Amino acid sequence: MNKNVIIRLFILLIFLAGIFIGLWLILQNRLPSEQAKILEAVYKKGNYIEAGIWFIFSGSFAISAIKNSAIIRLHRIVATFTFLLFGFSDIVEVQTGAWWHPWWLFVWKSLCVLSMFCLLIFFLKIEYK
Repeated sequence: MNKNVIIRLFILLIFLAGIFIGLWLILQNRLPSEQAKILEAVYKKGNYIEAGIWFIFSGSFAISAIKNSAIIRLHRIVATFTFLLFGFSDIVEVQTGAWWHPWWLFVWKSLCVLSMFCLLIFFLKIEYK
């Protein structure tokens, strides 16, 4: 990893730590029922934000597919649909309340993760021939 990537990851880590510390401070001295409501709101909003991030990735891969040709284009098209479907699975997760229930949502998410892993392996083989 180069220096810029390390700096960006460090900034992301600080940002996420700030969110968790802020949430911890909010939950202090609250009744359990209030804590549950706050955590449920964080869960729902967090999943919508996560879905948005996957949609941004999907759009980026779609733009990349337009700019590339042949096998790279096919790779980017598959990545576009994989990340799009994974984003939609997060929206469904908000409705069901869990990523493992119902069973078909677990299968859906598992197939998306498997596809992402295969896409990564393919990318690494092409990139580091």
